[in-house]
Amino acid sequence: MLRGILDRLREARMPWSRGRADDAPPPRRAIRGLVLVGGGVIGGMYEVGVLAALEDGVPGFHANRFDVYVGSSAGSVVAGLMANGVPPRELYGILDEGREDPLNFPRGAIFHRGAAAAAAWNFAQIVWSVSKNVVTTLRLDWPEILARSQDGMPAGFYNVAKLEQYLRMAFAARGLSNDFRACPRRLLVPAMDLDRAERVVFGDGELAAVPISEAIAASSSIPGFFEPFSIGGRDYVDGDVGHTGHADLAIGAGARALVVINPLVPLRATDDGQPHAMRRLGLYGILEQVGRINSQNLLEGSLRELKLRDPGIRYHLIQPVPAGTPLLGPSMGFDASRAALRFGYTSTREWLERAGEALREDFAAG
Repeated sequence: MLRGILDRLREARMPWSRGRADDAPPPRRAIRGLVLVGGGVIGGMYEVGVLAALEDGVPGFHANRFDVYVGSSAGSVVAGLMANGVPPRELYGILDEGREDPLNFPRGAIFHRGAAAAAAWNFAQIVWSVSKNVVTTLRLDWPEILARSQDGMPAGFYNVAKLEQYLRMAFAARGLSNDFRACPRRLLVPAMDLDRAERVVFGDGELAAVPISEAIAASSSIPGFFEPFSIGGRDYVDGDVGHTGHADLAIGAGARALVVINPLVPLRATDDGQPHAMRRLGLYGILEQVGRINSQNLLEGSLRELKLRDPGIRYHLIQPVPAGTPLLGPSMGFDASRAALRFGYTSTREWLERAGEALREDFAAG
């Protein structure tokens, strides 16, 4: 009698009956997230190269088919384009060949014609503010002089408003969405609220009403280099201040498999390397190195913590080796940007041949 009941269930193919193997529905794929870390102009170019290489090197991989995109600082520019469906291979060609296209990222996208003069004026303000206090307070040490001079100093050398204008116009010219709510894929752009000292996430909740171009500008406001970017009466600075990558946002949106791209890593001297190599680069080089050390430690520490909290999460971290790359110069420099683009492509293709099997398993299905 029992055998007869089971036979009838198999014939009817009830939803909870196992049936034959070829009739079983395909397993549901894990929700996927793409996390793009900041890194200035050269970092964004590197990320485009990496994504183009992944599409060429992993059959079935599609950079425009992730379920959630998280981009901070320069990574928010690339994430915004990917979430809008711009193919990375097309973007690579536009940037590499310098084509006439709204998405060809020129120097004027950030630095308008009067930017150098404005930066010089801001520098003059610093000199005047400090020298005024030097004259009136000769007995004070330099740290005290600088502290007393802060009210007369500018908020930054440049203004990121030019970037917002460029992105707004480029999105419109290419027919891309500048609205988080209408974007083809979910996009999250974190930034730091300067006065409240807390992270905000554009694209989520009430902040989904902020235009994508404004969110990117807020997330890209590198402290000191750019003035804070104001939205709705609040000042915002770089999304990677205090955080790096924000992979937790992708996990919070349900992602279980992540691709994380980190453009900038610190230079690590080998035993046979030159002593005092970073010292020779002067103040800027030292500050750049320190920033990269902090950024990479924050990123790798946060990824380890996420994995400990939920061992089922899978992530693939792609970043350059810490030596012999064109990504060691000033991150906002345009001169090295095309080299960074090509390096992102070639180094990722090499990485895929060497250690890309796990990524293929997670992302080859498209």
